[in-house]
Amino acid sequence: MFLMVVLHTFPVKGTQKYLFGTELQMFGRKFLGRLAAVMLPVTFGTRFIAMRHLLFPLLFILCISSCVFQKPPQSMYTNQTYGSYTRNKLDVYLPSVHDTNTAVVILIHGGGWVAGNKTDWTSEQINSITQNGYAVAAINYRYADGDFHHQMQDVQTAIDYINSKASLWQIGKNKFALMGASAGGHLSLLYGHGFDSSHVVKAVISLCGPTDMGDSVFQQYANNYAIGYVFQQFLGATEQANPQVFRDASPVNYHSNVPTLLIHGSLDNLVPPAQSQVMFDTLHFYGIATDTTFLGNAGHDVSAGGVNNQQIYSEVKNWLQLYLH
Repeated sequence: MFLMVVLHTFPVKGTQKYLFGTELQMFGRKFLGRLAAVMLPVTFGTRFIAMRHLLFPLLFILCISSCVFQKPPQSMYTNQTYGSYTRNKLDVYLPSVHDTNTAVVILIHGGGWVAGNKTDWTSEQINSITQNGYAVAAINYRYADGDFHHQMQDVQTAIDYINSKASLWQIGKNKFALMGASAGGHLSLLYGHGFDSSHVVKAVISLCGPTDMGDSVFQQYANNYAIGYVFQQFLGATEQANPQVFRDASPVNYHSNVPTLLIHGSLDNLVPPAQSQVMFDTLHFYGIATDTTFLGNAGHDVSAGGVNNQQIYSEVKNWLQLYLH
């Protein structure tokens, strides 16, 4: 009966099926204080004998208040501020088992450098990575403002922030893969091959990411969708006015020794599949580990409404296991 009273005193909080050790400790201290107030004046007689019957419940309270009823470790940290700009936010998802050797996959969303959000990544996509033992950090970054270096700085700042939290989150330092879709694939490739001066990026995965900003076919495709303006918004100039910035922002003009997986829909009419092919050819020429998959039934949405998900998840898993450890 005493046990039932104790459990009734501490109702389950919300839907959580555990009790906080600190609350039990507070109850134990109060209980012990009240018990002492009764027992101290009594040294002999029936009242002392009666109080002996409280010994077991007292020991129970003292034991349970310091045992294993702890709050489970967090598996997700959302809207972490990693920099000084409004969109410098990230969400972290941890695998069920993780420690200081756990590598991190940074997900970079698409949206033509002018739209999109870290929440565009689905729980299925995130789980396909965490269930294989990797932590995931989905980041927002500054939208296009005329200087692509700002997006490169955001990726760097996110990496630095994650490293600074490695001990708290119990994950590894300096072991990252970058994975992005569309504009996010471009930023992943560009940072991994052109701007990772610390060499902490161990693998890059691009899903239909642009690689050559000066490609006339790519520019025409963008115009077909009435989004040709994004080039100038992202790079701060037209190609005619500043062809060098178009070259500087093209991943195909960089070739660091970072293993790179390129996945592209063969029917993509926004970012030409040839963009992934030319990146593959460049990396292969320089002897850098690379592979490419063209999905015959997919356009710019490589998942093709979910049809290709399992193939994509499998290829991503295999690439990470090969190079991110």
